[in-house]
Amino acid sequence: MINTLGTLCLIWLVLWLVLTLILRGLYPLIRSTLFRLHPAHGSVLLLLLWSAPFILSLLATSLLLVPTFGGLLLAPHCHGDCAPHVPTTSTWVLVWSGFTLAVVATLALSWHFAQSLWRGIRMRKQFDALSSRQAGYRLLAASEPAVFTLGWWRPRVYISTGLLGGCSSEELAIILAHEQAHRKRRDNLRLLLGRVFCLVLPRVWRQSVVHDLHLLCEQSCDFVAASRYGSLSVAQTLVQVGRVLRRSAAPLQGVAFDGSDLQSRVHALLRLDSRQLLSRWQIATLFAAAGLAVLLAVEPLHHGAEWMIDVLEHNMPLAHL
Repeated sequence: MINTLGTLCLIWLVLWLVLTLILRGLYPLIRSTLFRLHPAHGSVLLLLLWSAPFILSLLATSLLLVPTFGGLLLAPHCHGDCAPHVPTTSTWVLVWSGFTLAVVATLALSWHFAQSLWRGIRMRKQFDALSSRQAGYRLLAASEPAVFTLGWWRPRVYISTGLLGGCSSEELAIILAHEQAHRKRRDNLRLLLGRVFCLVLPRVWRQSVVHDLHLLCEQSCDFVAASRYGSLSVAQTLVQVGRVLRRSAAPLQGVAFDGSDLQSRVHALLRLDSRQLLSRWQIATLFAAAGLAVLLAVEPLHHGAEWMIDVLEHNMPLAHL
């Protein structure tokens, strides 16, 4: 049992790493396409894209556990007998290395996710205690301008008195429309998942991907506000609020409406009609292609795993369980 489990863990980790490296190489080409889409779809696809190496490698590896089902996708071949089989090694170094690394990777991802969730919950409780309930938001009695959304499942919008003093009633309405869009989309949770799935990447690459996801989320909420108040009014509010926030030296100026990537966001608003929404058949085609890719990967993955095991076993001491 441990031989099979350890071998499949090793296959999963190698496949996850390979798919991640392939995606990183292709990402500059894919990125331009994502930013031509409507950001509501672009942000979803970007999150799915970077979760794909983890999920697809896990699915494809799991299919190797069912040789009878895999027989529909796997050409018959023999290793002493012709019974359906799972790629397995009995070399203890490979078995325990694969099992241990898989456990460490799973625990690391789970710990990062749980720790971030708990930190967010604590922050929201602290700001709840410092704020008062208003219509559609919570008011912070702070002279420094700040606006942000906190929370995972039921996010809340926080605005400081310092920001209210520098905004008109129309600008406040646009800010609230933007922040309420973050709340409904649960963008904080979306960004957290993006960071977790990108932890396998080096820090510079990871920051680049998370930045793109953040920008698409911001643009999506800008577009929601623009659907109610017009793209020009939202662009002008972005510039005004960004100017107010930049004048502040406060460490917490906002996580959603902070004027970051201002030029890109204003440019996107002024060209709002050029961003394309995916049709239902296009979305269905993408999911069908991903499912087909997993099924077609069973045979090359099976033979590739056997080849890799054979190479590693011949280059390691023969220490067997």
